[in-house]
Amino acid sequence: MIIRHFEIKDIKDLKKYRYPDKSDLEILSMINEWNKCGCSGRYFEMFTIINAGQSVGEISVYEHTKESVSIGINIFEPFRKKGFATEALNYAINRGKELKYENAVCLIEKNNKVALNFFIKHGFEFVTEFINPKGIKIVNLKKRISQ
Repeated sequence: MIIRHFEIKDIKDLKKYRYPDKSDLEILSMINEWNKCGCSGRYFEMFTIINAGQSVGEISVYEHTKESVSIGINIFEPFRKKGFATEALNYAINRGKELKYENAVCLIEKNNKVALNFFIKHGFEFVTEFINPKGIKIVNLKKRISQ
């Protein structure tokens, strides 16, 4: 398994598994934005997870607060339950440690029981619950990652 920034050659997989309604040019524009490693003055990186030459998912790591990095993991449907999410989480946590963040957080839709159980299994703890601007219940989980 390889974790790296997205490249032009990943457009096909992104279109197939994540953004079927977007054009190649729109996806390329997104990749270019992701590879700037920042958004709105905050740290942000987006990575692809490659297995056997195939993109099997994506990881987002971005500054939630000055002390916390937020982690998002999306394993594409055909590649779930193969251990990719665990390796992706370890990568994202190590990236947060390298950047000297104290905590990792994740914001998950409350009805996404698989994701909630996954993060809790890996040491994340409940912080709070809220309703986002779209009216969706979100659970905020946190894990200390600094020594």
